[in-house]
Amino acid sequence: MNYDEALKHVIFRYVSGSNAYGTEREDSDKDYRGVFIAPLSEFFRLYVGEDDDGAMKLSVQQVEKPGEDETLYELRKFLKLAADCNPNIIEALFVDRLISHRSEIWNRIQAHRELFVSKKARFTFSGYAIAQLKRIRGHRGYLLNPPSHKPTREEFGLKANSIIAGEQRRTVLSLKADMVVDAYGQLQQVVEADIVAPAIREEVEKERRYEQALKSFNAYQKWNKERNPARKELEAKFGFDVKHAMHLVRLLRMGAEILETGQVHVYRPDREELRGILRGEWSYDRLEIYAEEMDVKFTELYETSTLRDKPDRKGIEALYRLICEQHYGVKL
Repeated sequence: MNYDEALKHVIFRYVSGSNAYGTEREDSDKDYRGVFIAPLSEFFRLYVGEDDDGAMKLSVQQVEKPGEDETLYELRKFLKLAADCNPNIIEALFVDRLISHRSEIWNRIQAHRELFVSKKARFTFSGYAIAQLKRIRGHRGYLLNPPSHKPTREEFGLKANSIIAGEQRRTVLSLKADMVVDAYGQLQQVVEADIVAPAIREEVEKERRYEQALKSFNAYQKWNKERNPARKELEAKFGFDVKHAMHLVRLLRMGAEILETGQVHVYRPDREELRGILRGEWSYDRLEIYAEEMDVKFTELYETSTLRDKPDRKGIEALYRLICEQHYGVKL
C-alpha cells in the first residue's frame, strides 16, 4: 500500500512537530502525522511489499509521503505505540488544533485516551530526552575537540592485522580474568598462564579502544558531512545544539506533566521559553543541571503518580474490536 492509497483510509491527520508545540519559526517546515485503517482486503494478502533489504513484508504498518515529512500509521501500529507511551505518538490523542482531518472513529479513540496513559511515560519520555542529551554531548565534543585524523592501529600499539578474531575478543571481555587463559589456551594452545592471561586481556583492551576511536571518528565524519547548514550555524554560535536542547526540555516537561496530571499538553504553555532556548538563552551548563534535576523529579513523580503502572491493554483491545466491527461492518 502506498501513501495515496493509505490517505483514502485516513481517520486522523494533523500538523505535528514544532507547529503543534507552538515553537515554530518562520523557516520551519510543516510535518504531518496521521492514522489510517487498512482495507479489509489487506488482511488477506500474504505479501504487501518489500523492505529496504528486499525481504517481503507481511503487513502494512506505516507509509511515508515521498519527498515530504509525513507519516501515516496503520491503526494497529498506532494503538501499540500509543499504549507504549511513545512520545511521538501518544501526543496525537491530545491534539486539538491544526487538524486537517478527523473521523467519528477517531473521536471514539480519543474519547478513550485514558486507556493509554500510564506511568510508562516516566521511562519513554525520559528515555527520549536522554537520547537528545547524548546527541548534544556528542556534538558538543565534536565542536570543542574535533578528531584531527583517522585513528590507526599503530597508535594503539596494535599490529596491522588483529591476532585475535572479533568473536574471540568478545568472549575474552565477557569472561573473568582467571577464565581467559583457559578459553584462549584452547584456541591457541598457550600454556604459560600467569604471563599470557594479562597479555591477552591487554591486547583485547587495545582492540576495543581502537574500535571505539574508529567508530567515534566515523560518526564525526558522518555528522560533519550531513549537518544541516542552519543547525551548523547555531551550534557554532552557541557551542551546542540548541534545537536538541529545546526538545530535551520539552520532553522532560511533557513527561512530568503526564505523571502529575495524566494529560499530554501538546501546544506548549511554555512555548516562549522554549523558543528562548532556540535563541541561545540557556547555557550548556544550565541545561545539564536542569536535566539532572528533572531526573530526580521523575523518580519522585513515578512514586507518587496516581496513574496505572501499565496501559489498559484489554480495554484497548476491546476498543479496537469495536472499531473493526463498526468500520468493516462485521461481527467479530
